[in-house]
Amino acid sequence: MNNQYRDLFKEKGLVVSGVNTERDLVEIVELPTSVHPWFVGVQFHPEFQSRPLRPHPLFKDFIGACVKKK
Repeated sequence: MNNQYRDLFKEKGLVVSGVNTERDLVEIVELPTSVHPWFVGVQFHPEFQSRPLRPHPLFKDFIGACVKKK
């Protein structure tokens, strides 16, 4: 995420939950569960870190939230 917008996103309720420390760039933002049951935005590709029997934790959490909400 462009750091130029970091304060604006925080002001609008997004929580910065992951930062690339080498480049000081926000990589992950979330909305609190009080606002939305499951909202995560990422600036990387978790699908490239997944395998059929070993999905990335983001996918497992998303499916879990869907099942819980159903």
